[in-house]
Amino acid sequence: MQPDLLQVHQYVKTKKDSQIENSIQNHKRQQQNNSINEILSGDLYIIGKIWIGALQKALTGANVDLVPIVHAAKLPEVPQRPPKMKYSDLPIYETPHYEYKEYIDERDKCPERNDKLLQQYLLPYVKYYRRIAKENFCSMICITKQTCSNTCSAISNAKNDFKTTMRDPNNLTKRQAVVGLGTLTGYLIGGSGGLPRRIFFTSAGFLATGALCYPKETDEIFRNVAAIVGKTAISLYNFACLKNSGLRERIACTDDLPLPPPQRKTIQCPPKN
Repeated sequence: MQPDLLQVHQYVKTKKDSQIENSIQNHKRQQQNNSINEILSGDLYIIGKIWIGALQKALTGANVDLVPIVHAAKLPEVPQRPPKMKYSDLPIYETPHYEYKEYIDERDKCPERNDKLLQQYLLPYVKYYRRIAKENFCSMICITKQTCSNTCSAISNAKNDFKTTMRDPNNLTKRQAVVGLGTLTGYLIGGSGGLPRRIFFTSAGFLATGALCYPKETDEIFRNVAAIVGKTAISLYNFACLKNSGLRERIACTDDLPLPPPQRKTIQCPPKN
């Protein structure tokens, strides 16, 4: 009987131990499942950050950022002008006045320190467009001057051709017709007034067309008529006022003077014996 009880007791003990171990294992499995569920149901941002960190360490093996981070450089401290000090108050191991003087000298070495940023940016474009505008303006002035010169030259050539045509001896009939037409036009213009008006406009038309077609003859006629009218007026003045005035005789033009005689050959005297 005793062996049977011992076997039963061992069997019960073994069964209890197995149940305890099974419960312990089930509890561990349940804790693992709960931790995995907590991780999977956690914040996606934290999970992604952990994943990126692990992937970064696996690829680079160092603390290197996948996205570079650029920090702004700190500006160097600008030395401030130190206050005036007495000789006895100057520091022994510091030279603020000398450092400030060096800073001023280094700053004055830069020729562009007084140039504005906007000026540095716009100055090349302003120079470029100003040069283009200057070139276009100069080309326009040159074209205008050339056009004016060509126009004046064309007008002058047409004027000279017209004068040459109207003074050509072969066009005698045309020239006479122009003088007659100018005289008739002056007569018609002055016909609405009295006799002085008619004489004035007729003479003006005759002189204008005559100067165009017969310049030399018209000048001679005008001089002779002016001399005759002047002498007549002076004679009437002398007769009315009992004076003895007169006009200087008209000097002939250089073209009307005769040619100078040919120069005679000098005759050498025979030598004396």
